[in-house]
Amino acid sequence: MSRGDAYFPMLTTTLEGVVGNLRAKGIDKRHLTFGGEGLPPGRKPTVPTDARSEFLANRAMGDWAERMLSASLVRVLTDWKVVQYGSTDRIAAGHPEFKTHYLAGLEETRRFGKRPDLLLFLVGTPVDADLSERSHTDTEPFLKNAIAAVEVRSSKFDALKYIAVRKRQRDSGKKTGRETPSFTVKVEDLVIVYRWLEQYRVPQSYCQVFFDSVFAINFLNIFAIVGSGSGFTIEKPEKSQEKATIMIPITSGVLIGRATAKPTFAAEHRVTELGRHDAYVVPQGGGFKLDAAATRKVFLAET
Repeated sequence: MSRGDAYFPMLTTTLEGVVGNLRAKGIDKRHLTFGGEGLPPGRKPTVPTDARSEFLANRAMGDWAERMLSASLVRVLTDWKVVQYGSTDRIAAGHPEFKTHYLAGLEETRRFGKRPDLLLFLVGTPVDADLSERSHTDTEPFLKNAIAAVEVRSSKFDALKYIAVRKRQRDSGKKTGRETPSFTVKVEDLVIVYRWLEQYRVPQSYCQVFFDSVFAINFLNIFAIVGSGSGFTIEKPEKSQEKATIMIPITSGVLIGRATAKPTFAAEHRVTELGRHDAYVVPQGGGFKLDAAATRKVFLAET
């Protein structure tokens, strides 16, 4: 039995608890229908018509996090090959071609699930370095050889500093808020991640890239935590368009890397078709050193 064939059945054992616990927290059942393709939309999807500076800045942060993690993986795990799989299309809302691309992406996700950002293969596997703009049909032959998949998220925090400051505050008797930063997983993403895993059965992890560190957790553990009913909260943060979001302390995952250099920041400027000027900052440079053994263990879902 392959690792993927063993991995997916373990994931399915958590579903009853996942659905029950999220329903108990008020999540609508339409976000909790696992298995198979999603239903066609009952009405035409609303297409964003404009991309403002906050969106552009968050996208720049996400791009930086993917680049930093990919480069770190290549340096440390020399027997692995990193392949870009998630979309790298940078057509923003307001562009004449945006609507077509946006609707095509929704339909692809409905049928096949959410593509992870990165795929990992053993060095020597015949696969291109970038599959991001190729269709699912074109990429399917490669997926049977993938050993792991990664969803990458960025954060504006220094996680280790955050944890240390909270500890000092507690030790001094001060009441504090959240003790650690969180892995943040939108509730609606659970179904579309599961849909992709159901079809391709490649162990998938979630990496949160901070400015001073990288924490990772396998989706198997995310589902297990939610299925257990404890170890997470549900919030609706503004940065996630107030969508219900699962918050799991990063200490429930694994510290797999520390920063060797912090990024600098440069201003970028975009003028919309209607003449609005959007300025935002973009991280540049930086670097991380990963713990090879810890990274392998998380990404391959090894116990």
